[in-house]
Amino acid sequence: MAIKNIVFDVGEVLVAFRYRDYMRDLGFDEDLVELLAKNMVETEFWHELDLGVKTNAEAVETFTKMYPQYKEEVIKFWDNIDDIVREFDYAVPLVQMLKDKGYGVYILSNYPIETAEMHWPKFKFLPLTDGHIISGYEKVTKPDEPIYRLLESRFGIKLTECIFVDDRQVNVDAGNSYGMQAILFKGYDDLMEELKSREII
Repeated sequence: MAIKNIVFDVGEVLVAFRYRDYMRDLGFDEDLVELLAKNMVETEFWHELDLGVKTNAEAVETFTKMYPQYKEEVIKFWDNIDDIVREFDYAVPLVQMLKDKGYGVYILSNYPIETAEMHWPKFKFLPLTDGHIISGYEKVTKPDEPIYRLLESRFGIKLTECIFVDDRQVNVDAGNSYGMQAILFKGYDDLMEELKSREII
């Protein structure tokens, strides 16, 4: 099946999800950075944010109770969360190149609603794309099949005609199982080699 579309994840593919550096920017010491990274960001609670079933206010309530000794720091984290991502310099040229070659470009992202409303209007690559799906609004996340099928139904495309780029192996494996040609993102240069080997660029 000929490839007609390229589907990108966002975090750690088109933007840096820089939660550790973000906390360092806030002045947190390394012990606290690791504590909050492992016990706040890399948790099921964050997945529930991605699912759109938890809010930032609930996060503050939950984690200030969990770590009352770090109440001030937890509040600071959530009050400044606009700075937790940075768009990669290559994002716009990459999307534009693929558009210029005639491909549809879509976004399929696990992302919480409130942070999406902060971040997504600022993403310079977004207006270049043909459509996007944000998990928080849909109440379903990768790697579950319904969010991939939503891409098909909403935009009238076929997964079998898509290359899918994601930084998580579980999402890549899922994409492959649903008929996509999925690529594990390991960095921009590696992706360019993958796209060349598949005669996309």
